[in-house]
Amino acid sequence: MTSEICTRDAADAQSVPVVPDSMLSFHLKRAEQAIVARKAHGVRDLDITEAQCKVLGYLTGGVAKSCTQLSREALVTSQTMTGIVKNLEVKGLVERHASPDHGRVMLVSLTAAGEERAAAAKSFSQRIEQGLRDVMSEADYVQLVALLDRVAALAPEVDAKAVE
Repeated sequence: MTSEICTRDAADAQSVPVVPDSMLSFHLKRAEQAIVARKAHGVRDLDITEAQCKVLGYLTGGVAKSCTQLSREALVTSQTMTGIVKNLEVKGLVERHASPDHGRVMLVSLTAAGEERAAAAKSFSQRIEQGLRDVMSEADYVQLVALLDRVAALAPEVDAKAVE
């Protein structure tokens, strides 16, 4: 009987993650993942992934960029970006052409269909952002943004040795 209790307790412990309030990074990541998941679900209706949506956004405004530039903006490897761009190219949303300055560098730009899809994705994303803002009071929203900005400013200065 004791082993049954231990087994059940172990199973219960595995199904309910215990996260201390002091794990700020967990709470930040969880909030980010919830927003990204909601946006990803919506852009599926546009036949693009969240990663493809980001790339379309990076290319809006008519600026052609190399896969290397795009990978730096998206914080992914060049190989990953090449795959994303190839998939967008197959869908007719981007095109590649040689750089006028560097013949070996290929630049990526939006097609007319890509511009339309990028605009639709941006509109959807803005509605999600506005929806989140609408369910918060103005004071809560302003405080949240101020606190997140403060975390971003303070994190690089934190001395891990002093915390130990």
